[in-house]
Amino acid sequence: LKSFIHLQIVGILLIVLGSIMLSDLNHFDSAGDGTNTNTIPICVTVLGCLIFVVSFFGCFGIFKQSACMTGAYTSMVFVLFILQLVLTCWVFVNRNAFLGDMSNLVTLLWNSKDYNAMGVLEETFGCCGNTGYANYNANNIAVPGTCCGYLDRQQTCNNPSVYQSRPGCNFKFEQFWDDNMDIIRWSGLGLCIFDLIVFLIAGALTNCMRNQNAGRQGYA
Repeated sequence: LKSFIHLQIVGILLIVLGSIMLSDLNHFDSAGDGTNTNTIPICVTVLGCLIFVVSFFGCFGIFKQSACMTGAYTSMVFVLFILQLVLTCWVFVNRNAFLGDMSNLVTLLWNSKDYNAMGVLEETFGCCGNTGYANYNANNIAVPGTCCGYLDRQQTCNNPSVYQSRPGCNFKFEQFWDDNMDIIRWSGLGLCIFDLIVFLIAGALTNCMRNQNAGRQGYA
């Protein structure tokens, strides 16, 4: 029962996180090519709602000894297992496509001309511009302080040897996902195995409840 309550808490936290992302990351909306960059926070919110609903069915079904509710929980876990398995297989097979999407995300962010958001990337990954510091020169913009490691982006970076040695954020962001791709893939596979185990246990518990209910009706 405690595990289901923990899942409900996780679901609520994801819903809150997704809502905050939707309200605070509006600078992505100005990115071109018709891309809806609210997709990520929407997916986080939907995932939180799914986890909350699924855990509610499991918690309520066990608390009330309801074979119907527990059966519904089992079916939902199976659906989540299939969705996670498909997503994990996609990441395994389409590694290059996934990395390309991550690279395009930085390009879209740069094209949106929200340089404060670029500053976050530059501080986090130690990079400068989209493909390099020359992007700022091409737009007649002074190289910002974040390209020199300063926290204040408004501070001008007057040390060419520093920002010229920094790669573009496009490359660094793609490299980050490339370096962590194995962790993502095997973690996804581990979650699939965990969901499968939960599905089997929940299915066995549902059958046990149904047999108990059938036995009680037989005695009656």
